[in-house]
Amino acid sequence: MSEPNFTVILFKNNKKRKILKSFVREQKALEYYNKKLKESSEVIFDKEYENGSRCKYKIALTSKTCELEKLYYTDEIGRNVSIDPKISDNLYIKKVDMFNKEEKLYDVQENKKISFPKFVKKYLDKDKTIMLSKLNNKVVVQEDDNYSLFSLKTEDDCERFLRLVENKVDKKNFIIVRDFTSPQRKYLYDLLVGKGYDIDFLYRTSTTHPKGR
Repeated sequence: MSEPNFTVILFKNNKKRKILKSFVREQKALEYYNKKLKESSEVIFDKEYENGSRCKYKIALTSKTCELEKLYYTDEIGRNVSIDPKISDNLYIKKVDMFNKEEKLYDVQENKKISFPKFVKKYLDKDKTIMLSKLNNKVVVQEDDNYSLFSLKTEDDCERFLRLVENKVDKKNFIIVRDFTSPQRKYLYDLLVGKGYDIDFLYRTSTTHPKGR
Protein backbone atom coordinates (compact mmCIF):
# COMPACT_ATOMS: atom_id res chain seq x y z
CA MET A 1 0.00 0.00 0.00
CA SER A 2 1.30 3.45 -0.93
CA GLU A 3 2.22 5.83 1.87
CA PRO A 4 -0.11 8.83 2.21
CA ASN A 5 1.22 12.08 0.74
CA PHE A 6 -1.61 14.41 1.79
CA THR A 7 -3.29 14.90 5.17
CA VAL A 8 -6.26 16.97 6.33
CA ILE A 9 -5.62 18.32 9.83
CA LEU A 10 -7.79 20.19 12.33
CA PHE A 11 -6.04 22.96 14.31
CA LYS A 12 -7.23 24.51 17.55
CA ASN A 13 -5.75 27.91 18.50
CA ASN A 14 -3.02 27.34 15.88
CA LYS A 15 -1.95 24.00 17.39
CA LYS A 16 -2.44 20.66 15.67
CA ARG A 17 -5.50 19.08 17.26
CA LYS A 18 -6.44 16.07 15.15
CA ILE A 19 -5.58 14.32 11.90
CA LEU A 20 -8.93 13.98 10.13
CA LYS A 21 -7.84 11.83 7.20
CA SER A 22 -4.82 10.98 5.03
CA PHE A 23 -4.67 10.35 1.29
CA VAL A 24 -2.32 9.08 -1.37
CA ARG A 25 -3.88 11.16 -4.16
CA GLU A 26 -4.22 14.95 -4.03
CA GLN A 27 -7.60 14.97 -5.81
CA LYS A 28 -9.18 12.76 -3.15
CA ALA A 29 -7.66 14.90 -0.44
CA LEU A 30 -9.12 18.06 -2.03
CA GLU A 31 -12.55 16.48 -2.34
CA TYR A 32 -12.53 15.56 1.35
CA TYR A 33 -11.19 18.99 2.35
CA ASN A 34 -13.96 20.76 0.41
CA LYS A 35 -16.56 18.45 1.92
CA LYS A 36 -15.41 19.40 5.43
CA LEU A 37 -15.50 23.10 4.48
CA LYS A 38 -19.09 22.68 3.31
CA GLU A 39 -20.00 21.07 6.63
CA SER A 40 -18.33 23.98 8.41
CA SER A 41 -20.32 26.54 6.39
CA GLU A 42 -23.60 24.86 7.42
CA VAL A 43 -22.94 25.13 11.15
CA ILE A 44 -25.30 27.65 12.79
CA PHE A 45 -24.17 27.49 16.42
CA ASP A 46 -20.40 27.04 16.43
CA LYS A 47 -18.10 26.09 19.28
CA GLU A 48 -16.33 29.05 20.91
CA TYR A 49 -15.31 27.51 24.24
CA GLU A 50 -13.53 24.29 25.13
CA ASN A 51 -12.30 23.35 28.61
CA GLY A 52 -13.33 26.81 29.80
CA SER A 53 -11.16 28.72 27.32
CA ARG A 54 -11.98 30.47 24.07
CA CYS A 55 -10.98 28.55 20.98
CA LYS A 56 -10.75 29.04 17.24
CA TYR A 57 -10.39 26.26 14.72
CA LYS A 58 -8.73 25.95 11.34
CA ILE A 59 -8.63 23.14 8.84
CA ALA A 60 -5.58 22.55 6.67
CA LEU A 61 -4.62 20.38 3.75
CA THR A 62 -0.98 19.40 4.10
CA SER A 63 1.59 17.66 1.94
CA LYS A 64 5.15 16.39 2.28
CA THR A 65 6.55 18.97 -0.12
CA CYS A 66 6.79 22.74 0.11
CA GLU A 67 5.30 24.73 -2.77
CA LEU A 68 4.98 28.25 -1.32
CA GLU A 69 7.11 30.49 0.86
CA LYS A 70 4.01 32.14 2.30
CA LEU A 71 0.38 31.11 2.48
CA TYR A 72 -2.67 33.33 2.97
CA TYR A 73 -6.05 32.64 4.53
CA THR A 74 -9.06 34.75 5.48
CA ASP A 75 -9.65 35.02 9.23
CA GLU A 76 -12.98 35.24 11.05
CA ILE A 77 -13.32 39.00 10.49
CA GLY A 78 -12.32 38.93 6.81
CA ARG A 79 -8.65 39.90 7.01
CA ASN A 80 -6.04 38.26 4.78
CA VAL A 81 -3.45 36.70 7.09
CA SER A 82 -0.11 35.29 5.96
CA ILE A 83 1.46 32.25 7.58
CA ASP A 84 4.57 30.13 7.16
CA PRO A 85 3.36 26.92 5.47
CA LYS A 86 5.99 24.78 7.20
CA ILE A 87 4.66 22.75 10.11
CA SER A 88 7.68 20.47 10.46
CA ASP A 89 10.20 18.72 8.27
CA ASN A 90 8.32 17.02 5.42
CA LEU A 91 4.98 18.54 6.43
CA TYR A 92 3.72 21.73 4.76
CA ILE A 93 0.34 23.44 4.47
CA LYS A 94 -1.14 23.68 0.96
CA LYS A 95 -4.53 25.15 1.93
CA VAL A 96 -5.93 26.49 5.19
CA ASP A 97 -9.32 27.93 6.21
CA MET A 98 -11.18 28.90 9.35
CA PHE A 99 -13.38 26.04 10.52
CA ASN A 100 -16.64 25.92 12.49
CA LYS A 101 -17.21 23.02 14.86
CA GLU A 102 -20.81 22.56 15.89
CA GLU A 103 -21.66 23.44 19.48
CA LYS A 104 -24.57 21.71 21.19
CA LEU A 105 -26.72 22.59 24.15
CA TYR A 106 -27.54 20.22 26.97
CA ASP A 107 -31.20 19.17 27.11
CA VAL A 108 -31.54 18.69 30.88
CA GLN A 109 -34.82 16.76 30.89
CA GLU A 110 -33.67 14.41 28.12
CA ASN A 111 -30.14 14.14 29.61
CA LYS A 112 -28.44 14.55 26.24
CA LYS A 113 -26.88 17.19 23.99
CA ILE A 114 -28.81 18.44 20.98
CA SER A 115 -27.98 20.64 18.01
CA PHE A 116 -29.42 24.05 17.21
CA PRO A 117 -31.61 22.70 14.34
CA LYS A 118 -32.97 19.90 16.53
CA PHE A 119 -33.82 22.38 19.31
CA VAL A 120 -35.73 24.57 16.87
CA LYS A 121 -37.61 21.65 15.34
CA LYS A 122 -38.54 20.03 18.65
CA TYR A 123 -39.24 23.04 20.85
CA LEU A 124 -40.05 26.02 18.64
CA ASP A 125 -41.85 24.53 15.62
CA LYS A 126 -45.25 24.89 17.26
CA ASP A 127 -48.45 26.86 16.76
CA LYS A 128 -48.48 28.20 20.31
CA THR A 129 -46.42 31.12 21.55
CA ILE A 130 -43.27 29.97 23.35
CA MET A 131 -41.40 31.94 26.02
CA LEU A 132 -37.62 31.61 26.28
CA SER A 133 -36.02 32.97 29.45
CA LYS A 134 -32.28 33.42 30.05
CA LEU A 135 -31.25 32.23 33.49
CA ASN A 136 -27.48 32.47 33.99
CA ASN A 137 -26.03 30.05 31.40
CA LYS A 138 -29.39 28.35 30.88
CA VAL A 139 -32.43 28.74 28.67
CA VAL A 140 -35.87 28.03 30.08
CA VAL A 141 -38.51 27.18 27.49
CA GLN A 142 -42.13 27.62 28.55
CA GLU A 143 -45.11 26.32 26.60
CA ASP A 144 -48.27 26.91 28.66
CA ASP A 145 -47.51 25.15 31.97
CA ASN A 146 -44.74 22.97 30.52
CA TYR A 147 -41.14 23.97 31.24
CA SER A 148 -37.97 22.65 29.59
CA LEU A 149 -34.44 23.54 30.68
CA PHE A 150 -31.28 23.76 28.58
CA SER A 151 -27.72 24.40 29.72
CA LEU A 152 -24.86 25.98 27.80
CA LYS A 153 -21.19 26.28 28.67
CA THR A 154 -21.17 29.96 29.62
CA GLU A 155 -23.43 32.98 29.90
CA ASP A 156 -21.83 34.32 26.71
CA ASP A 157 -22.76 31.11 24.89
CA CYS A 158 -26.30 31.40 26.23
CA GLU A 159 -26.68 34.96 24.95
CA ARG A 160 -25.15 34.02 21.61
CA PHE A 161 -27.58 31.12 21.32
CA LEU A 162 -30.57 33.40 21.96
CA ARG A 163 -29.35 35.92 19.37
CA LEU A 164 -29.20 33.10 16.83
CA VAL A 165 -32.76 32.11 17.70
CA GLU A 166 -33.84 35.70 17.08
CA ASN A 167 -31.96 35.99 13.79
CA LYS A 168 -32.10 32.49 12.28
CA VAL A 169 -35.54 31.14 13.18
CA ASP A 170 -38.13 32.15 10.60
CA LYS A 171 -41.22 31.30 12.63
CA LYS A 172 -41.49 34.16 15.13
CA ASN A 173 -43.76 32.42 17.61
CA PHE A 174 -41.55 33.08 20.62
CA ILE A 175 -40.79 35.75 23.20
CA ILE A 176 -37.32 36.06 24.70
CA VAL A 177 -36.90 37.38 28.24
CA ARG A 178 -33.35 38.24 29.32
CA ASP A 179 -33.75 40.60 32.28
CA PHE A 180 -35.69 39.90 35.44
CA THR A 181 -36.43 41.88 38.57
CA SER A 182 -35.30 40.15 41.76
CA PRO A 183 -38.85 38.97 42.60
CA GLN A 184 -39.30 37.62 39.04
CA ARG A 185 -35.99 35.76 39.20
CA LYS A 186 -36.87 34.30 42.62
CA TYR A 187 -40.25 33.21 41.26
CA LEU A 188 -38.58 31.43 38.35
CA TYR A 189 -36.07 29.70 40.64
CA ASP A 190 -38.87 28.56 42.97
CA LEU A 191 -40.97 27.36 40.05
CA LEU A 192 -38.12 25.30 38.57
CA VAL A 193 -37.17 23.84 41.94
CA GLY A 194 -40.83 22.86 42.30
CA LYS A 195 -40.49 21.07 38.93
CA GLY A 196 -37.63 19.01 40.37
CA TYR A 197 -34.55 20.98 39.22
CA ASP A 198 -31.63 21.32 41.64
CA ILE A 199 -31.20 24.87 42.97
CA ASP A 200 -27.38 24.66 42.99
CA PHE A 201 -27.45 23.66 39.33
CA LEU A 202 -29.76 26.57 38.53
CA TYR A 203 -27.44 29.06 40.28
CA ARG A 204 -24.37 28.03 38.30
CA THR A 205 -23.20 30.39 35.56
CA SER A 206 -20.83 28.00 33.79
CA THR A 207 -20.53 24.27 33.19
CA THR A 208 -16.89 24.26 32.14
CA HIS A 209 -13.68 25.50 33.72
CA PRO A 210 -10.18 26.04 32.37
CA LYS A 211 -7.79 23.16 32.95
CA GLY A 212 -5.29 23.80 35.72
CA ARG A 213 -7.66 25.91 37.80
